[in-house]
Amino acid sequence: MSVQIDMSGKVALITGAARGIGAATARAFAEAGANLVLTDKLEGVKQVAAGLESYGIKAMTCVTDISRPENCGTVVSTAMSEFGRLDYAFNNAGIGSSPAPVGEMADEDWHRIMDVNLNAVYYCIKHQVPAMLADGGGVIINNSSFCGVAPLQDSSIEYTSAKHGVIGLTRQVALNHAAEGIRCIAVCPGFIMTPLTDADQGSPISKETREWMLNRTPQGRLGQPEDVARVVRMLCSEEAAYINGAWIPVDGGLLLS
Repeated sequence: MSVQIDMSGKVALITGAARGIGAATARAFAEAGANLVLTDKLEGVKQVAAGLESYGIKAMTCVTDISRPENCGTVVSTAMSEFGRLDYAFNNAGIGSSPAPVGEMADEDWHRIMDVNLNAVYYCIKHQVPAMLADGGGVIINNSSFCGVAPLQDSSIEYTSAKHGVIGLTRQVALNHAAEGIRCIAVCPGFIMTPLTDADQGSPISKETREWMLNRTPQGRLGQPEDVARVVRMLCSEEAAYINGAWIPVDGGLLLS
């Protein structure tokens, strides 16, 4: 007998939902029957939402910059006004950067990565937790990276630092709010084929680096957005009810190499 994840009547908020992992996760939640609040700086998030309503769910969008604290509050308030509840949140939005020696880094590059990849996660959680507690709890999944667990030779200092910070934030939030019904978990994707990692779509990650990562991945393939999306959906479900404060690699065994 197969296990079916049913999220009918639940509400999920996903940041960075216009493409890649965020869009794939939105589709995974829609397949399970969850209503959606999707946000991104890119207008393409509207097309993602429109394409999901065929699942019989309601998907609303907020085109906004969540690196600004007030916008995170607005997104959560909009979700509560529209649906009256917030059950799941996937704080996925993130950007990449090009590596440079620490003595040659521009301070603005450090702040840009921290604002999007770490500070925005905090801003979102700050508003998500009270909204979830209003209905007895919920699940927050934060997108870190395998670079949040172990440094990589070709990763930038600011990216690795931010992703380590996401795991620390995740664990402390889980500890602080577990007794109140909040679960908070980090996923740590390996090399996933998205616009952020595709040199043909303007990524700073070269094809040579992509090949190097493929050779380091024991499963012998690079990840797809759906690989992460399915894990996020499972972690939000009752199938993972006793998982809290963990960081979960979704990397094809990359961290083993």
